[in-house]
Amino acid sequence: MKFGEMPYCRVTYEEIERRCRGLIDKLKAAESCDEAMEAVRGSYALQSDMTPMEICYERHNMNVNDEFYAAEQAYYDEIGPKVTELFSEFDGLLLDSPFRAELEKTLGTQAFRILENGQRSFDSRLVPLLREENVLTERYNKVMSNIYADWKGKKVKTSAMAAELTSGDRETRRLAALAVSAAWEEKHAEIEDIYRGLVDNRNRQAKVLGMKSYSEMSCCLKNRIGYGLKEIADFRERVKKHIVPLNEFLVERRKKRLGLDKLRFYDNVYFKEGNPVPLGGTEYCLGKTREMYHAMSAETAEFIDFILDNELCDAEIRDGKRDGGYMSYLEKYRAPFIFANFDGTSENAYIMCHEGGHAFQAYLKRNEEIRHKAHFTSESAETHAMAMESFAAPYMELFFGARAEDYRRMHLESAVRLIVSECQQDEFQQIVYDNPDMTSEEHNALWAKLSREYFPSTDLSGNENLERGCGWQRIQHNFFWAFYTVDYALAQVCALEYYRWMESDKNAAWNSYLDFCRKTGNDSFPNLAKAAGLDDPFAEKTLKDISEWIRERPANRE
Repeated sequence: MKFGEMPYCRVTYEEIERRCRGLIDKLKAAESCDEAMEAVRGSYALQSDMTPMEICYERHNMNVNDEFYAAEQAYYDEIGPKVTELFSEFDGLLLDSPFRAELEKTLGTQAFRILENGQRSFDSRLVPLLREENVLTERYNKVMSNIYADWKGKKVKTSAMAAELTSGDRETRRLAALAVSAAWEEKHAEIEDIYRGLVDNRNRQAKVLGMKSYSEMSCCLKNRIGYGLKEIADFRERVKKHIVPLNEFLVERRKKRLGLDKLRFYDNVYFKEGNPVPLGGTEYCLGKTREMYHAMSAETAEFIDFILDNELCDAEIRDGKRDGGYMSYLEKYRAPFIFANFDGTSENAYIMCHEGGHAFQAYLKRNEEIRHKAHFTSESAETHAMAMESFAAPYMELFFGARAEDYRRMHLESAVRLIVSECQQDEFQQIVYDNPDMTSEEHNALWAKLSREYFPSTDLSGNENLERGCGWQRIQHNFFWAFYTVDYALAQVCALEYYRWMESDKNAAWNSYLDFCRKTGNDSFPNLAKAAGLDDPFAEKTLKDISEWIRERPANRE
């Protein structure tokens, strides 16, 4: 069914509660594993019938100013914590079931690890705090979806300024970057107020659970299975030791290509003539996306036909549309949905590789009867996405023609930069949440300090907003998905491993990737990576080897 044809009717809390209470009673009364599994399958059916909530979320994000879907989303934000409470009660009964050993054989050990984390990170006393959190994140959603820059006498959505920000003309880039920063500067006080509220709210949640701070709570929320805050902190230090110098090495190469003595805040380009751009607009790029996935494999061909034929991708930038891109899942229709903002830059191709990777994995698991085994942790999910970017690299001629090699070089250098950037964001968040009395000025000062540590050669002078340390305010993850960003960094390490592997044995790398996607939901991220034949992404040797491989690539040799 096409996305636009999917019917919408409000899912009421009363109906969810009635059905969930019935399932709770059934699970309590179960006298065998089979009877307990009947309740579990009933929970799958209930979640399927809650799909209109996801449809509402997508249609709200397509236009946050649409009053109908804004009101519907506000209703779901209000009832969401109570719904979580109901399912938490059901999950607690599963964990305490006298048939747990048998259930674990059916649902999988990983499912029970995730259920245990869910119990540790939820308490009915959190319900009012979660409602408050939803209000705060929706405030940010509204603000950042309606930020407009003054550009050549017009008001232009900042997310539609990407072509100017990556122009081959340096003065255009400078003026565009200043215009975008001025737009964010107008909103900085409101954004800082929202963020202080979120930090306070989330730390109060942690205190309710008896945890020291939201940093600790995040390990349960993000299902850090097999590692925790210490391992993440060690990973960040290894990134500083090996990947930060690698990024600086690549910055020097880029400066030479551009003929510049230093990179300024507006030099987000990789080539003198500007970054490569697709040879056509939205329909062209979607058509080439279909060609790419058809050329890649039989599995990806079937997947992309399903997505595009059912219009399960919204790619156009529009006034009022939320910025960014993501993949969501419509359970009733077993359908991944790609949300994107094509801005006329290389992002048009990139996002269909990245979000396409998420969607492809979800498509592979769509017919999994045991839905617990279709659930994934975020570092595994980001490995699906970022590795797909690597496997898509040989097909970039479809999008960029003669500049395909430029795109590949830019993408690889950007991948290194991403590891550094995401670790900066993770360290920023841990310090902020561990020190909840920090002021907004101190948040900004901290970001400026970390920027100098992670990106020592970047020159922000002349841009007051960025010099003051306000860059973190533009990053959605700091608001919507705290502590998510390190998952990108870990996944990018795995994706670079696949990139290196693909160059020596493409078939083996691809088969490993397919296996990784299909097994996700059955084991923890560290175990999945090991089973796939990847080196430990946390290990210093892995980061050192990746750094040496990239430095020795022909394009980077003197």
